[in-house]
Amino acid sequence: MRKIVLFFAFAAVVAVSLTYSSCSNEVLVGEEESVVALTAGTRAIEVPACVDPCRDVQEVRLLAGQHHEAGSVYVVNNKEKLYVAYETTGNWKMKAIHLFVGACDNLPANKQGNLVPGQFPYKVEFDGLETFYYFEIPLDALPEGCICVAAHAEVVKVENGKTVQSETAFGEGEKTGKNWFMKFEYCIAVCEDEPEVQVCYQDETAWAAGPRYTDQGNWATYTPYVANTPIEVYAGQHYLVGTVTFSEVVNGKVTITLASLNGGQLQDVAEAVKIQGYDTPPSGNPAPGQFTTYKGNSPVVTVDAYPYYGIHIDARRVVDCTE
Repeated sequence: MRKIVLFFAFAAVVAVSLTYSSCSNEVLVGEEESVVALTAGTRAIEVPACVDPCRDVQEVRLLAGQHHEAGSVYVVNNKEKLYVAYETTGNWKMKAIHLFVGACDNLPANKQGNLVPGQFPYKVEFDGLETFYYFEIPLDALPEGCICVAAHAEVVKVENGKTVQSETAFGEGEKTGKNWFMKFEYCIAVCEDEPEVQVCYQDETAWAAGPRYTDQGNWATYTPYVANTPIEVYAGQHYLVGTVTFSEVVNGKVTITLASLNGGQLQDVAEAVKIQGYDTPPSGNPAPGQFTTYKGNSPVVTVDAYPYYGIHIDARRVVDCTE
């Protein structure tokens, strides 16, 4: 899979520092599980799923010298951060970028009202030429609601390895002052909390899989000892809710580990796990309340080694909720 490495930049008001994002330092191209896909030129730039945006990504054209389309600027936010990405297309590449995001009244401008990119608080000068860069800015550093974005870049057009054109570029929007420099509006979305998912359970008797104690009577099963091989646990005879795994025998002891599957749980009772060891295959209907090898609620227990075990669990399995 092709990958584009991103360096996430966070700039405080008084200082600029570079850091890798704790979420991801890569944007994946063509990753199906990504949250938002943006068409840019002939390929897709995608926001990593871990960004979990609160709204659709806003895209504006990156205009070089006012009239040349040199790429795009993307803006989106999640619960904690605002993300602003620059991407150039065609033969355009970036030498430096300067970004302002915040209250429109705070836009750095001269007496004529023209924007002054050198005074924008978020800035990067590249050692070489870049085609993609991503800023992330904490929302608590920004006002609520709609803000102004002024996305400036110093771009060059490269053909056959040579620079043939140099331009100032801005994210397309409303002209500011007496020149063509631009700003655009982005409205910070408030993330809605995910509704609590209701999970419903049904209490069941469960046994580790194996031969039946008896062909007549209940369906209880016992389990021949096999080391390091997960044994399925069934609730209500038919519902897979977990596994048990036996360790190697060490000093006459075996450690038994229970693991949940499909949302299975132990019931909230005093002794949900009952284990009985056997020297020979057992027969007759078992009485779990009389098991003596182990009784309790621990998912990991160490017991005496036996060739056979009866492992009974008071389990809860996930079921459809009814109104």
